Amino acid sequence: MILVLLSVPAFADLSYPGIKWDWKIKAANYTYIVTTVSNYDMKNVTLNSDNKELIFTGNSTHANNIAEIGIPSNLIGGSLTVTQDGRQISPIIINGTDSSTIMLKFNQTGTTTTNVLGTTYLPEFGGISTLVMVISIGMVIFTLKTRKF
Repeated sequence: MILVLLSVPAFADLSYPGIKWDWKIKAANYTYIVTTVSNYDMKNVTLNSDNKELIFTGNSTHANNIAEIGIPSNLIGGSLTVTQDGRQISPIIINGTDSSTIMLKFNQTGTTTTNVLGTTYLPEFGGISTLVMVISIGMVIFTLKTRKF
């Protein structure tokens, strides 16, 4: 049994180990960390807030490229669409409560541009919405108690 387990090839391709980058993305008054792990050189990550889009630029000298991208849901969220060099692709997307993880696999060498478009960008009201709601409810209760018919 042990011989069988030792003779089975590993699932990972160790000839191109993964490199992790933490990218600081500034949006409005916030700074978010977008994490990428890939077996190719991730050159840059930029934000296009008008399009609710993150743009990842990488360069690879080999085929069998893989990448895992972690995006905070408060930065870009909702239904995510991923394109690579202008063509829509179907990566694995896992939506969590605080972030979304995108897993890519492709065979292209050279410079690659991956765009991730979301349907939401930054919370519209953030933490202030809770404060406004509490104050509003308090005012309604106060008005009802002080009002005399």
